[in-house]
Amino acid sequence: MPKEISFRAIKAKKGDIITWVGGNQSIVCWKDKCDVCVLTNMHTPPVEGNFCDESGHAVKPCVIEDYNVHMGYVDKSDRMVNSYGIARRTCKWTKKLFFLNTFVLHKTYGGKMTHQRFREVLVHNLITESHEQNATASGVSRGRPSPSVTQISRLEVKYSQHWPSKGKQCRCHVCTMKNKRGSTLYFCMKCDVGLCIVECFGRWHMRVNV
Repeated sequence: MPKEISFRAIKAKKGDIITWVGGNQSIVCWKDKCDVCVLTNMHTPPVEGNFCDESGHAVKPCVIEDYNVHMGYVDKSDRMVNSYGIARRTCKWTKKLFFLNTFVLHKTYGGKMTHQRFREVLVHNLITESHEQNATASGVSRGRPSPSVTQISRLEVKYSQHWPSKGKQCRCHVCTMKNKRGSTLYFCMKCDVGLCIVECFGRWHMRVNV
């Protein structure tokens, strides 16, 4: 980015258009809520100045409007990749591509799940399949699993699909059986009963003190 454009963009106000031309290429810097800079070789450089409508909204130059129409999945893929923290905690580009492509395939075949819900279901299924394979493997010692892995395995393999989900406020089933007044937003997806997520969920499925 030319230093002149960067310096002028710092002082730009909402609606300002800054243009820099070099040969057959033009840099257009448009100020809305933040700086939007575009490099183009097919648009006539817009007139510099401040352009806002009667409502005070910044008027988009043609190059920005064309980009919004023809950008395809460029910005959308970046937005989906960075929606949730898991994608920002790894340098493995293959993981980002895996989650993105599977969601695109889900939508292509008529899927209705949101991006967040799709990721939750996908990760849940991957964990389930992984633990089932480890549980059925014989004659191979993989070392002693951690307590957390053992607990997940017990829930996933022996009590498949018993996972918590968030819904409307309801009475906790375990608390009610113990004549206690307990309400919760969580319930078991398979059992379809309200359960306190901290203690009652585990007790109900492990049949501990119930």
